[in-house]
Amino acid sequence: MFKNKEKLLWKIFFFILFLSVIQIIGVLLGVQLDELYPIFKLIFLGTPIILVILHSFITLSPMRGVFFLFLAATLGFTSEYFGLKYGQFFGTFYTYSPQITFFTVPIQVILYWAAFIYTGYCITNSFLIWLRVRLPNKQLKNGWLLLLTILLDGWFVLVIDLFMDPLEVWKGAWTWVNGGPYFGVPIGNFVGWFTVAVLSSGIFRSLEYFFPKKELKFDKSIFIIPVILYGLVALSLLGMALQFQMYELGILGSLLMVPTVLFNLFLFNKYRSR
Repeated sequence: MFKNKEKLLWKIFFFILFLSVIQIIGVLLGVQLDELYPIFKLIFLGTPIILVILHSFITLSPMRGVFFLFLAATLGFTSEYFGLKYGQFFGTFYTYSPQITFFTVPIQVILYWAAFIYTGYCITNSFLIWLRVRLPNKQLKNGWLLLLTILLDGWFVLVIDLFMDPLEVWKGAWTWVNGGPYFGVPIGNFVGWFTVAVLSSGIFRSLEYFFPKKELKFDKSIFIIPVILYGLVALSLLGMALQFQMYELGILGSLLMVPTVLFNLFLFNKYRSR
């Protein structure tokens, strides 16, 4: 049963790779396919959500997978709701471009809070797996590792926004009313992002720490999937930065995201060769 799910997971992954290549080529040619063709945008943004759900079901179990994604989406939604209404959580007031919303928060944004936070969680776990280090749990009395993994989860999520937010502002996807010192984005935004990611991860990892799940049988290689997708996000954002002539952001964002992917692939190769 798990093998069939893993095969489906890899098929979805390769389909996303195909879509990403098309999107990146379009960006480099100065064409935003997801902006020109709504159906492409729906498939391009929706397929990764399906992959994340299936991946979480395999690695965590359906019950824990749903709980984690719902937790991350709920905390993301709550922070966005209060941020939009009171202009406090992310540093100042901001507005989104017109789109389908749930209580003023774009549905796409809610879903991607869950996807990004789960991706950060998986990247941290992949490092532990390649290094053959067990997840934090109370029986091992490694609370220090629990804290470290939570902080790493938050960091991997934060750097996505450090690269993405200025580009989306340039595109007009959202607008910061008073701007900010980081390419027009307030520093409070990144504090908010880190806080939401750490809270989501902290609650779930604490659950895992005190109530460890039984060992699930699946090929641990599937943990490389979120890592590669993280790299694709970096490449896509780099393409946008070059298109918008935001070269400094492109260099900074690449330095923040790409080394994580390369080092992870290096450790994965060593893990597979043992």
